[in-house]
Amino acid sequence: MAEVASTGLVGRTDVLDELGALLRLAGDGAPCLVLLTGETGVGKTRLLREVVARYEPTLVAGACVPMAGEPLPYAPLRQGLRRLRGHGVVRQELTRSAALARLVTGVADAEDAERASQAALFQAVLSLIDRLGASAPVLHLVEDLHWADRSTLDLLRYLAVNMSTERVLVVATYRDDAVTPGSALAGWAAEVGRLDITRRIGLDRLDAEETARLVASLTSGHPDPTLLDSTLSRSAGNPLFIEQLVLRGTGEDLALPVTLQELLAARVDALPEGSRSLLSALAVHGRSVPLERLADTLHVGVEDAEQALRPALEQHVLELRDEQRVGFRHPAFEEVVYGGLLPTERTRLHLAAASALERSRAGVASPEPADVRAAELARHWLRSGEEERALDAAVEAGRTAECVYAFADAQVWFGRAAELAQRWPSDHDPMRLLSRAAEAAALTGDTVEAERLGETALALAAEPAQQAELCERLGTYAYLAGSGPRAEHWFRQARAALPEGEVSVLAARVHAGLALLAGAWSRLEEAQEWGEHGLRLARATGARREEGRLQSALGLAAAARGRTDDGVAHQREALAIAEEVGEPHDIGTAYVNLSHVLGLAGRWDEVVDVGRAGMAAVARVGLSAQRGNLLRANTGEALITLGRLDEAQALLDDPQARRVRGIMAAPGLMQSARIAVLRGDLRAAWDQCGRARAVVEAEGAPDAWLRDVHELTALIELWAGRPAAAYDAVIDGLDLIAGGDEEGFGDELAALGMRALADQAEAHRDRGSQRALDRRVAPLLKAMDRVGARPESAAYAAWFAAEHARFSHRSDPALWDTAVAAWDAVGQPLRALYARWRAAEARLDAGVDGAAIAALRAAYDGAVRLGMVRVSEELVRLAAWHRIDLPAADEAPAVGGTPSTGVAAPDADGTPAGLRRYGLTERELEVLAGLAEGRTNREIGEELFISTKTASVHVSNILRKLDVSGRQEAARVAYRLGVRGVEAARESPPGDR
Repeated sequence: MAEVASTGLVGRTDVLDELGALLRLAGDGAPCLVLLTGETGVGKTRLLREVVARYEPTLVAGACVPMAGEPLPYAPLRQGLRRLRGHGVVRQELTRSAALARLVTGVADAEDAERASQAALFQAVLSLIDRLGASAPVLHLVEDLHWADRSTLDLLRYLAVNMSTERVLVVATYRDDAVTPGSALAGWAAEVGRLDITRRIGLDRLDAEETARLVASLTSGHPDPTLLDSTLSRSAGNPLFIEQLVLRGTGEDLALPVTLQELLAARVDALPEGSRSLLSALAVHGRSVPLERLADTLHVGVEDAEQALRPALEQHVLELRDEQRVGFRHPAFEEVVYGGLLPTERTRLHLAAASALERSRAGVASPEPADVRAAELARHWLRSGEEERALDAAVEAGRTAECVYAFADAQVWFGRAAELAQRWPSDHDPMRLLSRAAEAAALTGDTVEAERLGETALALAAEPAQQAELCERLGTYAYLAGSGPRAEHWFRQARAALPEGEVSVLAARVHAGLALLAGAWSRLEEAQEWGEHGLRLARATGARREEGRLQSALGLAAAARGRTDDGVAHQREALAIAEEVGEPHDIGTAYVNLSHVLGLAGRWDEVVDVGRAGMAAVARVGLSAQRGNLLRANTGEALITLGRLDEAQALLDDPQARRVRGIMAAPGLMQSARIAVLRGDLRAAWDQCGRARAVVEAEGAPDAWLRDVHELTALIELWAGRPAAAYDAVIDGLDLIAGGDEEGFGDELAALGMRALADQAEAHRDRGSQRALDRRVAPLLKAMDRVGARPESAAYAAWFAAEHARFSHRSDPALWDTAVAAWDAVGQPLRALYARWRAAEARLDAGVDGAAIAALRAAYDGAVRLGMVRVSEELVRLAAWHRIDLPAADEAPAVGGTPSTGVAAPDADGTPAGLRRYGLTERELEVLAGLAEGRTNREIGEELFISTKTASVHVSNILRKLDVSGRQEAARVAYRLGVRGVEAARESPPGDR
């Protein structure tokens, strides 16, 4: 057997320097998350030890632990806190935060501290890291992430998203070959990998020169040539393989192992029998444990266990850790040992481990946290086949997991306990256990699993009160998931299960659910009725939380009926109660509804302020991917409305938005589509609008969301030059909201529909087309008659009136000026800009003078400043028709995405759609193309090799046939009908014209 010397780090210079640079940047307030990956034994831990030794950061370090084959909740964080409990900052934070204190054994009054949430724990960790970094940069190491529990992954995600100026470098390591497609770690790594704060570093094997250096270092600089050759040929540059080969040495009687697993197994087999037994017991425990526990598991004395331990320490298989705990030197040894046990050996040892753990609990106080002991005991009883004894342990494991906000683990343990409780007689109610599992699932954000577990519990509920309670919870889960029909079904089931006239907290809670649902789905009378009745119940029973939720529902109803000040007052009261009670989902709902109601009040600057405050608040309570997305959409809408497109784009591009799936993704997608269409990227707008439409139509979305989708569809169709399709989208939307309270918000649809008809009227001026279009105005007038009173009502009415005049071929600058003033009065610059374009257009139609030119240039300046590419293009085209100079091309906005056309597609033979009815000749089409480009008669004649007089005759014929009064009006018709430039028209072959 070869002697092995201690060794320094070999190779890795580039990676070491990179980590050092990132640590220095962290010290300057630029935090970073590093994903350090590599195969088993490649040296990830050794590299990080060198980083710590070289740069001396404040270290918060730990590794994920597969206890008995399953992950231990928050293992890395617990280890880091235990090692730093003597640090003054840590002691202070543990005293301040009950959530943090519960993870650490021995902190006074931790179990009696105030109720907190998982998000409170996450925020406490971030605060602790921030304070620890005051004296030196913090290096937070989380090793072996391939064994991570769900809560640890959620914590790291929270840190990655919320770190801003903390002086911390977070390094998470995992085996890249352990990440399987579809696994939790794969999804997590893909998600955080997209964040700007994240860096990926892959650790490769050593090359031949580095391998030789490592062998030399391990043998004090004098490697046996045979050993060196063997190691070079067998190790493939894996440092752990190299080390174990050197430890094994050479000899004719030693068969060379083929794989690292075989080599490690051979190293274990070479140990004495007593040592191998000790290794087996340790592998079953699944983590480092005191030597006394191992001795008790094996039913041997401590001295005998020490004798068995010594060879394993000498051969670098085991190591002693803090508090004299025994652990494997490398996790790969544990996998080899546990994998080599027979099923009967595993069962026997798990039984012995459970018994030893129970005896240790009955003796002196254990330094291990209660949830760790409970989960460990439950696992051992289950794996030993002692299901009846596992039942109590599983319930305790679920309860203690709740206490430390490890809700994913609580869900698992309560679910397992429910299964056992149905097989074994006990005092545990399977229905209650399933209900607690469902609530834990909801707290992780998995509302689908929460509903499944809740429905399973409901099938076991015998008492009406139990049924009512479970139905209310199921309604809440469905509501949080955005499914109105399912939520209403469960809330009504809950109410039906309650005795008639019952005055209770549960009754108030059911009324709150029904009221919020009705308010969100624009059933205002129901929302008012449920809200008022429920508020009386809440106040009679002292149900403070329910009172807050009912205030929110009443605020939605009041604002939607035009009483926006009352609505805002209700929502602010709801928010105050939610913050007083501290329930995370209620805080999120209150901020969402307050931002929504402020939007209805036209108080867009306040929407931005409330939205940003709300996003910070829901991040603190762990709801960024749920309520945070609705707040992001509401805030984005406000920023777009205020003309702050860059801010809105940055907000909507937040990586948190990518986590959202299903119906909750729709509001953000719609706001992103609005930005895309305003900036000229129709392809992106269609994609985002289509995705939003698919989910809202499939999943029972509120009518308001469906109305929004139809408004957006019409807007995109208009800018794509398909006004007929835009009108159809408008009518579909109006039909959808007909007869409901959402009719009061139909004025935008009506105005868009009137714009679509006006665009068609510009292109189709023959009497037959005009009569057909006239018949389409009636549904829009009817819709305008049914709108409610709100701040934007006058602006929508002015817009509609101006479009109606344009539709009638008498576009009036005064009407458009009224629309401009109305939109300016409510602080909506983008809609005001559209009206400014139309006002300039109407003035120029009446004659080119100084006022008309100034109006055109002012509108263009506004379009450039606000980044409205489509409007800018239209203004450039309008200036060309009237031969007016605008800023140089390099000052104009760039057009992104799908090229703008704004025109109808040509027929199969190349003639623009709709031109056939006017009877224009081929030559007149060429002249019309010149008009569309704003050319004079002389310029058209030169292009077409005809005289100026002949060109003038053609222009007169065109004006007569199109029934227009001037060449600019003819140019607009040509543009709407898709007539191309004169050069293209002249050079195209006849079949293409």
